[in-house]
Amino acid sequence: MNRPTVLAAILTAALLTAPVLAGAAAGAPADNSVKIKLAAMNGSEESGTMTLTPKGEKTVITIELANGPKLPQPAHFHLGTCEKYNPHHEYNLEGVVEGKSTTTLDAPIAKLVGGDLVVNVHKSAVDVATIASCAVIKS
Repeated sequence: MNRPTVLAAILTAALLTAPVLAGAAAGAPADNSVKIKLAAMNGSEESGTMTLTPKGEKTVITIELANGPKLPQPAHFHLGTCEKYNPHHEYNLEGVVEGKSTTTLDAPIAKLVGGDLVVNVHKSAVDVATIASCAVIKS
């Protein structure tokens, strides 16, 4: 083969391979975020997702719930399970208002997903004993 033919073959192969490689890379989040399902509890019908996105030694926590009330709902990381957790919270999150909350924690994502933590969204500031939504944190 002459040089122009070899170059054309290489370019054709590169153009045909690029979409395949791009599709394979699209399966994993580019920012190494972790998405976790929040389950409704105690008849609240508040379910959705929480996304943990690493930002160096910090982590951005985004909560999105369906059927959330307009009043702020406290949200925290606790040790334990959804059914039995330590009432002392490990990390405070911004209140969930109309199903949405975003918080930047001064903690690396590995610390948040590497232990026995749960996230609780409480019914209200007045009724923190009732959990509206919960998720066990695992990577």
